[in-house]
Amino acid sequence: MSADPSIRLWKSARDGDRESLELLLRQHQDLVYRFCRARLPSENLAIDATQETAMRMINHIASFRGSGKFSTWVLGIANNVCREFRRQDKKWTQPAEDAVNQLPAYESASPTDPSKDYESENLHHLIESLPDRQRTAIILRYFESLPLKEVAQIMEISVGTVKATLSQATKKLKQKFPEGDFRE
Repeated sequence: MSADPSIRLWKSARDGDRESLELLLRQHQDLVYRFCRARLPSENLAIDATQETAMRMINHIASFRGSGKFSTWVLGIANNVCREFRRQDKKWTQPAEDAVNQLPAYESASPTDPSKDYESENLHHLIESLPDRQRTAIILRYFESLPLKEVAQIMEISVGTVKATLSQATKKLKQKFPEGDFRE
């Protein structure tokens, strides 16, 4: 039996149990929203993407094979939705104060130290400036703390490509923000 507790709920939801489906949606809603919020330039788009992800999850629940983690499958859907949203309009502009809040899972080390707030703000701007694939890898690996294998599954690339993408991203971040402590 799988170690993922969502698998039991998924089986019930797949077989038509509405309560299990609702519980799966609630369990994954915050994770999907955080991911979408980090990938998209506005809260409204993140909410729309979260709803679209939920709809696709419901409509395609039977296509999940049950061999991996359910959350990895759901984040894969969210990744595709965010990619589609970004493709729809490449001319998005975003107010500077919105970019600062782009990655909700990140908090400065010391909220009372103004220099840490400045560093946090700079880091958020820098991550937003990364190419989409690098930004996605950084968000999944370091902000959602997912293992490389899951990042690869979500992004539909190999683990080696994830490692290379993370390495490229951290090098860019180090160049632009030498004070930061970036791990590869």
